[in-house]
Amino acid sequence: MAIYGWSEVEDLTRKLAEKMDFKPDLIVGIPRGGVIPARLLARELGVKKMYFVTVVKKDGGRIVTTKIVEDLSGKGVLLVEDMLESGESLIEAKKYLLYLGAVVKTAAYFTSPYSKITPDYFIGAAREDVKFPWE
Repeated sequence: MAIYGWSEVEDLTRKLAEKMDFKPDLIVGIPRGGVIPARLLARELGVKKMYFVTVVKKDGGRIVTTKIVEDLSGKGVLLVEDMLESGESLIEAKKYLLYLGAVVKTAAYFTSPYSKITPDYFIGAAREDVKFPWE
């Protein structure tokens, strides 16, 4: 298992931000894992506006249970997770944001070999379980 402390997470956040060629209007994190990375990326990228979209398992799939009431038409949104395992929550949240008219880019520190989606921005593929300090 790879265990990351806060200083390593700060380094990962800087590396992830450096890869981005996209200046979002707002950042959306997926609780639980995406809350802290979203906040850290917001600081690193100088983005003030943030939302969180909860995605839960239901009937073998995923559904968004949080609603954003702001008009996102044409707005650049960075959707953030910490680690993609299956990636299903990211897929569902992205569909929701696209439905609201947003221009969506996705980010995560790591992906797994089992993820059904590759984020637009990520550090690398994890070859073992990852533990972050907020877990």
